[in-house]
Amino acid sequence: MHVETRHQPGFAVARCVLAAGESLVGQSGSMYRSSPGLEIEAMAQGGVLASLKRAALGGSSLFLTRYTAQSAQGWVDLVHQLPGDVAGLEVTADHPVQVTQGNWLGCSSGVAPQTKWAGMQNLLGGEGGFVLRMEGAGTVVLGCYGALDAVELGPGEQLTVAAGHIVGYDADVTLAVRRMARGRTIRSLKTGQFLVCDLTGPGRVLLQTRSPNEMVSYIQENLPKPAAPGNDGGQND
Repeated sequence: MHVETRHQPGFAVARCVLAAGESLVGQSGSMYRSSPGLEIEAMAQGGVLASLKRAALGGSSLFLTRYTAQSAQGWVDLVHQLPGDVAGLEVTADHPVQVTQGNWLGCSSGVAPQTKWAGMQNLLGGEGGFVLRMEGAGTVVLGCYGALDAVELGPGEQLTVAAGHIVGYDADVTLAVRRMARGRTIRSLKTGQFLVCDLTGPGRVLLQTRSPNEMVSYIQENLPKPAAPGNDGGQND
């Protein structure tokens, strides 16, 4: 499988091109369109219990969809639920990738998404306590909110990222959460960003330029406030 992208970075589409007999496993609802002649089936990858765990903890769909090209080459277009970018990332047996909730769109059949506990650091940092660990060999398709930034960290090299902006990272990359401003909590609050994540290489790090959590907070803050009980705004029946 190889991935071709278009309409980047605001409303990107990932076209997954499949050879005859090749399969793509996709997140439910991530398909935008496909070529004719594909065999399409719903599946509970790893069994029902594994699917329940992946859905409840890893932010994935309960049932995944397998697309298989038949006697000729086929393709599937995948899109993210939020406006933003997409990318294909290669995974090998000795270089698994950990993906945060809501960013995995699909993968070639040689890759198996496994729900893994990422530690309290991930949970406190706003990335979710569980991640989808992509193991095996093949291509993983990721989507994000906003544009996608890819960074290659050398051994011991460090990068500080605001909480909610991490899409995925190599399993060798370590993550530590701290307050934005060292010292008193009030200093961190004054920066407008309470927690940040320090990522240390070696390995790849994928980031999104917009935070879904910040978008939700913005919408909630700007929704019309319900009128107090008994307050009809001065209108009489």
